[in-house]
Amino acid sequence: MRSQREFEERQARLATEEPTVRTPGQLVPGEILHSERAAEARETEAVPRRLTASVFIDGLESPGACERTGKLLAQIQRIGVSPVVLLANNGSADATCGGYRSIIRQVHQLADAVEREGGKARPINEGVFFNNPYDRTDLTVDPELIGAAIAQGHTPIISPLMADAELQVKVLKPRVAAAAVARALAQSTSTQHAMAGSGGAFSLLVARLILLGGADGLTGEGNVFHRFVNLEEDYAEVAAACAQPDVLKLMRTCLAILPPTAAGIVASVDSDPSLVLKGLISERPVATQQRARRNQGVAQQGQAVRRAGIPSYRPLPNYPFVDIGVRDVAKTADVVEAPTQFTLLRHGFQIQRHKKLDTCNVPRLRSLLESSFKRTLDAGQYFERLRQLQGAGGVEIIVAGDYQGAVIVTHEAVAGAESLPYLDKFAVLPSAQGTGMADILWAQLRRTCPSCMWRSRNDNGVNKWYFDRSSGHVRAPAQPGATQWVFFWYQSSVPGQRTLTVDEIQSGIAVSQKIAPSFV
Repeated sequence: MRSQREFEERQARLATEEPTVRTPGQLVPGEILHSERAAEARETEAVPRRLTASVFIDGLESPGACERTGKLLAQIQRIGVSPVVLLANNGSADATCGGYRSIIRQVHQLADAVEREGGKARPINEGVFFNNPYDRTDLTVDPELIGAAIAQGHTPIISPLMADAELQVKVLKPRVAAAAVARALAQSTSTQHAMAGSGGAFSLLVARLILLGGADGLTGEGNVFHRFVNLEEDYAEVAAACAQPDVLKLMRTCLAILPPTAAGIVASVDSDPSLVLKGLISERPVATQQRARRNQGVAQQGQAVRRAGIPSYRPLPNYPFVDIGVRDVAKTADVVEAPTQFTLLRHGFQIQRHKKLDTCNVPRLRSLLESSFKRTLDAGQYFERLRQLQGAGGVEIIVAGDYQGAVIVTHEAVAGAESLPYLDKFAVLPSAQGTGMADILWAQLRRTCPSCMWRSRNDNGVNKWYFDRSSGHVRAPAQPGATQWVFFWYQSSVPGQRTLTVDEIQSGIAVSQKIAPSFV
């Protein structure tokens, strides 16, 4: 056993090597936690982490909203996540006696709804919010009441009420109260110190920030729906025409406070609880709105592919969500009567786009590829191929953050058609996993290339992720000693954008089979 002095010296050395708090911009490409340091981290981890979701509810006035929300919170509890709920003031309640009673009533009604669904809830109406005595403009949250409720297996349901120094009750604005709660939860995520009120039993691991309001998500000009928003890159563009600007600002403020691994969900308070629960679990933007009229070009192309002998794969376009505990699967129909969707948000990363290798940091790009694939890149051959394509069909290099993720698309020449977009590399640093990097890169890829093809080894563990996002795939015939490939493609459903014909897909498969492996 090491002496106390040796332990302190080692801790001091580790502190100088690695900051206590790492931001996405500080992560070093190719960095992998050494086994010795990982063992040290496990040894010094003092308290377990409790998976948590912060839930902001902007009003429960619509019929049945309280029951649906109570059902959702009970289901979140059953999957092992501890929700922390703030019932925000959506403007219908003021600081009068009537407004005070309205908020208290809603908090208790929601708690009763959770209990009826088999969950446990604890209304917290006082003592959570207070002003810093040295700075009256600084709103602070006492996490002890929240931690005590979680420790007892209850969902804390917090009212947006605060008594000031003169004991006058104030109704807090949603953005102010939500940011204060997010700050308190973020400060309770240490692995070395337990959360106040937990009796030393746990600290928090905040996984989701869920806002249930009056809209099914974020929409823009022309009622364009935003399924995924990378706040670091897309905020200005989305905010310029967002129909829910206050919601967008609130999510941006709170996600900037929470750890970078936290994702945000904006959904309607009238949403099917199973839909929001799926977003909580899968971390994938989903829309269950059924389209009765599908794009005719895509449908005809899929039929032609099957006639050409290429097996067509189409992931489930909709999920027949059913309530937990109910075994009867919902009937699938051409049109869903109550379409429901939500917006997934991430604090995200800045995006760089390059058309040439000369504008990239090639050594860092190489380090990213080797760290992501855990193999040695044949750098000379690979980058020479990209340089040749720069003067031919072209190259698209999308870099996220400080080279924490990248997508490389080449435009391959095919017979009798314009160049074919080919996804050459999709790479994410191991240290950036869990930050939504893959979804951010995929959204940028779809924006850059409305239709695209790529290949993946038959035994690649990422293939399931590709299946979910592709329009079709075909497996290459098995040949002794040869690499077994699966060829994927996705198609645009937007009128006027390019879609791949059957001949282009067949030509693309033939071309991609001839591309030499990039790793040694």
